[in-house]
Amino acid sequence: LSCRHYSRRGVCVPTCRFTHGETREFSQDGECFECHPECERIEGGVTCNGSGADTCTRCAHYRDGPHCV
Repeated sequence: LSCRHYSRRGVCVPTCRFTHGETREFSQDGECFECHPECERIEGGVTCNGSGADTCTRCAHYRDGPHCV
């Protein structure tokens, strides 16, 4: 089974929650994954580009080197 656009936990979806929604996501190989909880949610903008605390666009709290903590 493959999805036309994206997949979230095995369910086909038209898009990931890149810029809107309570939980923000990024995409890897057509699958939607949640951003790290230490990433600040940016309304209308991309919150992260990977799963780690070092992939946040902005930190919700503090930055220690490349990581949000």
